[in-house]
This record gives sequence, structure tokens and C-alpha cells, in this order.
Amino acid sequence: MYLVDALPKEGKVELVLSGFRRLEVRTTFPVYLEELPQSVLYHPSVASVEEEVWRTLEGKERRIYRVELRDYGAYLQFKRALKVVNDFISPLDQALERLGLRPFARVEASGNRVISKEEPGFPEVSYAKVVLYDWYGEHRLGRYYRLYYNGVMKEEGDVRDLRVEADVVEAPSTVMDKVKAIVKVASDRKRAPVDVKGLIVWSKSVRVLLREIMYATIGKALTVNEAWVALRKRYVIPKVAPRVEELRELEELSYADKGGLILFPKETCADNAFQVDFSSMYPSIISKYNISGETVDRCDDLDLGIHKVCAKERGIVSEAVERLVRLKEFYKAYDEELAEAIKWILVASFGYLGYRNSLFGKIEAYESVTHVARKVLRQAIEIAESMGLRVVHGIVDSLIVQGSRERVEGMVAKVSEATGLKLKLEDEFSWVVLTRTSEGQPYPQRYVGRRRDGSLKVKGLIRANQPRIVQEFLEESLRVLSKAESCSQLRSFSKELEDLYYGFRRRAHYGDPSDFVLWIKGEPYVRGTRGFYRATDGYWGHDVNYYLSYLERAYETVRGMMT
Repeated sequence: MYLVDALPKEGKVELVLSGFRRLEVRTTFPVYLEELPQSVLYHPSVASVEEEVWRTLEGKERRIYRVELRDYGAYLQFKRALKVVNDFISPLDQALERLGLRPFARVEASGNRVISKEEPGFPEVSYAKVVLYDWYGEHRLGRYYRLYYNGVMKEEGDVRDLRVEADVVEAPSTVMDKVKAIVKVASDRKRAPVDVKGLIVWSKSVRVLLREIMYATIGKALTVNEAWVALRKRYVIPKVAPRVEELRELEELSYADKGGLILFPKETCADNAFQVDFSSMYPSIISKYNISGETVDRCDDLDLGIHKVCAKERGIVSEAVERLVRLKEFYKAYDEELAEAIKWILVASFGYLGYRNSLFGKIEAYESVTHVARKVLRQAIEIAESMGLRVVHGIVDSLIVQGSRERVEGMVAKVSEATGLKLKLEDEFSWVVLTRTSEGQPYPQRYVGRRRDGSLKVKGLIRANQPRIVQEFLEESLRVLSKAESCSQLRSFSKELEDLYYGFRRRAHYGDPSDFVLWIKGEPYVRGTRGFYRATDGYWGHDVNYYLSYLERAYETVRGMMT
């Protein structure tokens, strides 16, 4: 049995286990107060009070009071009336952690004891996902459903016939009455970029109940992971971080406050190209250089150029991020989907350092990371060029270089050693094309590369908000280009591309209604002769000239890649 959910009760917590089984464990719930009014001592739910010495994020000692409550409802009363701290992670989750009962860990009952064992990998729980769809695509108002059970498509049919039961279910809120589950996740309320399996991994990895993060942003999952470190180090976690940026000259600010290094590539096609990427570059920098809100500019142990970092104690953010990096590498060995779920949290770890509501970051920490990242990428470029490689493109943590595989492998090893950050050979291309905008400017975020096996790596060309007819034209066009084994062969497929284009022009007149659907902020629209209208209201025709013009622009973009 695995712990899926928990419910606080008077003097205990009820554990909801996989298969809808339940157990009860006696406990109290810790609540931390900045001040201790006499009324608290006489509250009927108070089991005990302890005065403790903690630290602020600025490093100063502070006395706070840990109040153990029998009734969880009393915590909600205290929260409204008193100055409560350290509850970014709820008292319920903190109580479970003290008992050694973590979400999605194995739980066994032995006499009057409950034994929990945290196991690596994905827990043995049942999970399901319901996707509704209609003629215009997937949507919460669709008349038909697809049911995925434990990641495998199980059945599909009319939504009126839907019935689903599992430990955890993700489904549109419109069909929740057809769902039986311990935890129900409404997909139309979810803000996380992962599905139900990824949410379970988040809950297990950051050690809070699933229902507390299933509608949260990535930042909440990240900050919870950091908050556990802060609690263990006995840092007081305030409601809002009282942080003010230091006064600086405009010239200093313009130098320090920059993003990642992005090259503006020339419009070109390069044969025999390789893409090399730094593995988890920003998280690795945070971990390697001990960058955290409370370590930057507190002492001068380590000079990063624009800011200094304390190395006397491991930082909250750097320690929390290091754990996630190890976890991602562990999952990557056997389940790429689980590794991707952790990767989303790692991606946010950098941006949250400079976010105004971040509890454990500050803008100077953010600037330190980007400064090191720019320096590292420049160093990688210098090493590549010194080894006779041509740098075709570079963007933040990635380079595209041209030369022999032997030299590229040597460059990867040399850069990894010189920077202390892992550089890996990501892709080998027969050719790679970098394009320009319609105004003739470089387009750093858009390129197409043909791998040695004939598959393509496509960045920035096909977008989710394009009509389906345009998306499919681009996909078919790229399949035509993938037949070329070198830049010089691309032009030989001009006639085949032209024939494809005119075929899609005919389809723009007489295609299926689904060809003309565009998705705007998660809603399906069709461009009609009088403007856009919602596809959920039915199909009322389309503006042929609008789609012909869209196709023409797409055709010119692909044709430009061939020349």
C-alpha cells in the first residue's frame, strides 16, 4: 500500500492508501508563532509549547514558539489571528514528515505501529487520465473521450458512457461526477505543465501531499523543495521575503542585469554540424557556486565578478537544487517522462531566484547565475575555435559547431574540464539551417537540423497557435527536406515542395473543418469571413483567403531554407 492522501483529525491523521484503504496514526500538528499571547497557553487544542532559537534569512537569531496542536482547525484560527511563520509547508505535511510518512511511500501496518518505507522509482499506484475531444480537437467540452490508464490508452467512446476509477485521476471538471478517485485533478484548473504521472512524481519528490500542489505553479513545487532545506537548517520562513535591492549606478545595473548569452547567427546552411549542450547548466551553476538568496553578497569567500558568495555554509537554494539534479539523473536512467517532470522544476529554479515573490532568492543571485553562464559559454566558444571548429550558433547553454566528430568530442571533454560543468554531445547533423525573419533579421530561436538517421530537429518553426493545415504543411515540407543529405541537395527538392504547396492550397478550399482550427489561449477558433468564431459553437465556414495567405507565408519560409 502507498500513501496517496492524508486527512487531519482530532489528535491524529487519517492516511488514505492506494486501493482506497485507510489507517489512523496519532499525532499533533506543529505551528510556529512569532509571539506567544497568554490566550494560546489556555487554548484547548494546545498540547505543548516550546521556545526555540531559529535564524532569519539575514542570519540573525530569532526566538519563536513551536505550538503543538491536537486540532488542525485551531491552526486555521491561529493563522487568521496571530503571526504564524514556517507554514509555507503545511503543519499537516510537517507532521507527516516527522512520522516518516511521505507521499507515495510504501506504508505497512504492524500491530499498533505504521511503518513507512520510501522506495526509488514510481510508486505502485493506479492513475488515469481522461481526455475529451471533438471535431476541433481536445477540449473540456468535447463529446467523446479517451481514457488512459497507467499511461496506456484503455478505451474511447461517447462521454455519456464514461466511468473511471483509480487512486489518482486527472479529468476535465465537466466529467468529475463520472470519476471515483482518492485524489481528483481537474485538468482545466491545472497550471503545471505535467500530466497526472508528473504530478505524482512532483508530490513524491518535494514531499508534500498531491492535493496541495496539483493546482500550483512550478514555482510552488520548487519553493516547497527549498523550504524543507530551510526548516532543517532552522531558518524562519516568513510569509513574504523582506528584500530590497541594493542601490546601484545605472551603468553597473546595465552590466549586471542581463540574461543568457545568445548569438545572432548568419542565415546559413552548414554541413557536418554538431549540437553540444551543457547538462542542467543553470541548476549546476547554482549548485557549484553555492548561489542562494542568503549567500550572495554576505561575505567575500568567492568572487564571481559582479557579486561575491559565502561558502561557509551550503545555501538553501543550492542544496535543494543539487538534490533535484541528482534525482533527475536517477530517473533519466530508466524513465525519461519522470526525468522530464523533475526537469520542469529545475528550469524554474533559475528564474525564481530573481522573482519578486521568491522566498529564498534575490535579484543579485539571479544576476550571478547569468553572469557565470555567459562567461562559461564564451569560454566554450573560445575553446571550440582554438581547436579549429566553426561556431555556427550559440544560445544560452547550447552551441552548434561545424567540424570533425573527433574534434568535437575533444572540445566537449576540454570544456567540461575547464568549466567544471558537464558538456555533452546532444545531436549530430548532416546539415543544419539557420533562417532570418521576414524583415531580414537573424532568428536565433529558429533552426532545423537533419540528424544522421534522417530525422529532423525543429525549433521555432511549427507553433501550437498555427492552424492545423499550416502545421501539417510544415511537417510535410520538412519531410521533403529530410531527404536531402547535404546543404547542396536541398535545392533539388524545390519542385516537390512546390507541388506539395499547391496541393495544400487546394485543401485550403475544400479541406476538413478541423484543418482550419487555431488554438488561442487554450480555446479553439476558426477564421470566418466576418472574423474569428469559437469552434465549440460549430463549424460555420472559413475565410479561404486568410488560410491561403497563411500557407503562402509558411511556403516562403521553407523555400528560403532551401536557398
